[in-house]
Amino acid sequence: RLAEVTQVRSIDDFLVHNRLTHSLKVAQLARRLAESVRKNQPELATRLGVDPDVAEEAGLAHDMGHPPFGHIAEEELDDLVRKHGVTDGYEGNAQTFCILVSLSVGDTQPTDKAIPFLPGLNLTNATLNAVLKYPWLYPDQPPGLKKWGAYQTEKEAFAWARKDATPTKRSAEAEIMDWADDITYAIHDMIDFHCAGLIPLHLLRPFSLDGQLKPLNAREENTVFDSFLRRRKLKTTEVDDYKAAFRQALNMTNASHPYEGTLEESRDLWAFTSVLIGNYMDAFTLVDPDTTADGRCAEIKELAKKQTTILKELTWRYVILHNDLATIQHGQRKAIQVLFEVFVDAINRERYQLLPKSFAELIKASKDVPPARWAADYISSLTERDLSKLHHRLTSC
Repeated sequence: RLAEVTQVRSIDDFLVHNRLTHSLKVAQLARRLAESVRKNQPELATRLGVDPDVAEEAGLAHDMGHPPFGHIAEEELDDLVRKHGVTDGYEGNAQTFCILVSLSVGDTQPTDKAIPFLPGLNLTNATLNAVLKYPWLYPDQPPGLKKWGAYQTEKEAFAWARKDATPTKRSAEAEIMDWADDITYAIHDMIDFHCAGLIPLHLLRPFSLDGQLKPLNAREENTVFDSFLRRRKLKTTEVDDYKAAFRQALNMTNASHPYEGTLEESRDLWAFTSVLIGNYMDAFTLVDPDTTADGRCAEIKELAKKQTTILKELTWRYVILHNDLATIQHGQRKAIQVLFEVFVDAINRERYQLLPKSFAELIKASKDVPPARWAADYISSLTERDLSKLHHRLTSC
């Protein structure tokens, strides 16, 4: 399914990452990071229980909860579910956990002969804990954070996954997975949209003057940081630090003109991404959680955090906030609204013929899951093509 869910947006006549290829790369980096800390920090890695298999599994699983059309669908489903009285709404990370323990069907056998199947993939609690980037239920999230890792419907599975864990603190593998996700998102989306002609790395690349990195095109750089400031509240000194970090990162690219697809350009982009990934991998270290003020078990160098943050901003500035994407997303929201109400009504009326048989079986076997949650679950299980086809069939438009 993730092969047909876009990472940011599709581009005509150009291949960009989708949620599947993104997840494969996150998994690969997560394994490499776990292997690295086991080699370089063996005592602490052993004490924290770092397992490369678990880190890789978390990377593979981390985006399963992304619905078709990505973050705008996540926002829309959250609004719709809450309007139907489900207080913990909809959240992509919580949906991932729900899929792993409640919606997917593996080869596990039920101990109670009265039920014909046992949903879930029978993963270890270490793997489930590693997927929990936000290890709390709604509304128990720490101040200032708007995300959560599991719904109340998966409360028991969440408690089992978090057995013996420090409240609200991620496991070491969850920290590894999250940083691998940041690296992949920051670098590969930037390169995708530079190659597609949307992100002008050739204008943003700095030049050196008297030992200082200066913007090649100050106006273009300012548009990036104007967008950045609108989305984040930063002090002037912080902005200067981000600009310095941004220039230092882009100083490693040889892009001198819009991408044309030559072998030389491909080689240079490959070298650029390889250097960035290597730097960001080296920026991650484990720390003893008993010695840190916030109780975290991982530390990332400040330069690397700033660079990945501002590189991700390039995708926001040039792609996500672009007007043509906004019009597409408006239509996508409308389609989700229509399908959601259709499925809530069908579940309330027990008109299960509008749903796949497997989903109908899950609904009939459940006792306390409200129809709005099931409607969101079903929409989340679709590809973008599936959703568009269903909308056409059910509305004849």
